[in-house]
Amino acid sequence: MEVLMRRLSSGAILNFASLRWIASIDPTLPHEVQKRLRDMFFSSTKPFFLGAANSTAVLSVAFYRIGDPVFLVIIALEVMLLVARLAAIRTAERSKAPFFVVGLTWALTQAFTISLVVLSRDIPMTIIVLASSLAAIGSIIGRNFAAPRYAMTQVLLLDLSFKASFSFLYPEFLPLILCQTVLFFLMNLTMIEQQRSVTVRAIIAEIESRAQSFRDPLTGLLNRRGMERAFESLTVDGARPSLLFLDLDNFKQVNDGHGHRVGDLLLEEVGRRLTSAIGPDAVACRLGGDEFLILCKERTVQGIENLGARLIASLSAPYDIGSMVTAHVGASIGAALGGKDTDMTGMMVLADKALYGAKGNGKGQCVLAT
Repeated sequence: MEVLMRRLSSGAILNFASLRWIASIDPTLPHEVQKRLRDMFFSSTKPFFLGAANSTAVLSVAFYRIGDPVFLVIIALEVMLLVARLAAIRTAERSKAPFFVVGLTWALTQAFTISLVVLSRDIPMTIIVLASSLAAIGSIIGRNFAAPRYAMTQVLLLDLSFKASFSFLYPEFLPLILCQTVLFFLMNLTMIEQQRSVTVRAIIAEIESRAQSFRDPLTGLLNRRGMERAFESLTVDGARPSLLFLDLDNFKQVNDGHGHRVGDLLLEEVGRRLTSAIGPDAVACRLGGDEFLILCKERTVQGIENLGARLIASLSAPYDIGSMVTAHVGASIGAALGGKDTDMTGMMVLADKALYGAKGNGKGQCVLAT
């Protein structure tokens, strides 16, 4: 089995470029959506066990009624394919190609079984096999819709095997069979696309909802929860980022004098200015009201003082809000340098004390915690 899996991975059974095209998930979708769709193929092994059990039962009855020993060979192959599928799931992190090759091979064995039974002219057995294949097609659509070409390839193998065998025995029905084939293809393609579209929208909505839970809805900056998450990601190496606690000066006067709508527009602009001023190596958070936090990797006194001066200068520039209002606010900052032993709450306490000192010393300045 290990040798078989290596051959599957190397593309010995099916050209890898063709397989990649068949198993492709829309590359225009966001990366996380693609990953979620791809993971659906490996989410459960129960359908494989149930499918193998059904196929074994049908093949056993077919052997009993028709007597062709090839059905016993197919039973053995069915067991091998089940084992190969389980192995492909375990190795999916390294390569997903074997999983899809095994799936296509399974569809081929199903198609071969259908053809054998139909050509045997055993009407009751043909009905049983047809019912089994329709159930398999429903399962394929419900499970493999994330890769439409892969799902349709499996569906067509099962469907065309029956129609081709039936047309061979009863050529007078060929025009009807051809018409049904086209309609059946379009119907299944529509079902696959609809299932896929609904699922993609649901995944995107979940991702957006999760992202919004970490964002301040007014400014688009991180909220407290998002800042805690960012702090954890920035401390994976054991070091602590520096933290700046920023409070707007004179914001209350602007908000009371010009109304909350002007205040909200000013805060939106503050969010944009903060994002621009801190650069890509830092993150900004709105705690609420006119209070903000900055996390940055800079740990030197000079670096923090330079960042503080840059933030104060940016936020102190006039705000042209609409055509009638020009607002002026300033900023005071308390900063705590990064260390190895202080958690985010402790750093906030230190930075808040420094901010209190900045406010008491005349505002518009950055004070480092001592």
